[in-house]
Amino acid sequence: MKVLFFGDIVGATAVRHLAERIPRWRREYEIDLVVANAENAAVSDPDDINRGFGTPARVVETLFEAGVDVLTGGNHSWDAPDAALVFEHPRVLRPHNVERSLPGHGTVRLAVGLRHVTVVNLITRSAALPHAIARAPLSAFDELTFEPGDLILVDFHAERQLEKRALGHALDGRVAAVIGTHTHEPTLLTERLPKGTLFVADAGMNGPSGGVLGMAAEDFYDQLRGGALGAFTLATGPFQLGAVLLDFSGRRAEIRRFAPVQV
Repeated sequence: MKVLFFGDIVGATAVRHLAERIPRWRREYEIDLVVANAENAAVSDPDDINRGFGTPARVVETLFEAGVDVLTGGNHSWDAPDAALVFEHPRVLRPHNVERSLPGHGTVRLAVGLRHVTVVNLITRSAALPHAIARAPLSAFDELTFEPGDLILVDFHAERQLEKRALGHALDGRVAAVIGTHTHEPTLLTERLPKGTLFVADAGMNGPSGGVLGMAAEDFYDQLRGGALGAFTLATGPFQLGAVLLDFSGRRAEIRRFAPVQV
């Protein structure tokens, strides 16, 4: 089985860019499952950087039609005005370990060929915003039960790399892969942990380069002068791809950066 995982998708242009290419990539690289973090996929409020993104229904439809199988989320999962409706879709996730009163669910199990895959979405307190208070991610994971033989993939939305690596080792041998999201900065190492779990601290960003986390660099200058973050605009640089390819086809599972010839 081959799994293609896209890190945080930032903005409508990035959604269109991926939607145009995912069908071809699925064919060329013989991909069995596509998972994408889409919590930043649309701008819902350009005046509030903390609550101004989200995953509206139109984005969900576009990405699923393009061949994405599961959408994961993070601290911006509830930003879109129609978020509650979107979370009724069984393959749209938000972090499992947030306040239980928030709409949505954090796990999904689906058949992929002759196997079953369970995707789990987790977040740390360092990444969660005040409205999405997070329970301890490892404790929340320990509460879950899985069917024997399932391939378990974890999207771990966290601010600090040490948190991601710590969870990777905590789940080493218990899950097939731990993939970090949230920082938008792709980390160099893709590795197989000692007990076999595939790991990357951050898959990276899919969106406009030339700024900060896909946004215009100028939007952050006031914060560096002691002010607060407020309104924002998206950056305008060339598209930046942040994705990893996980291959469970051989005797030894492998993870590597997804680097197609044509991005």
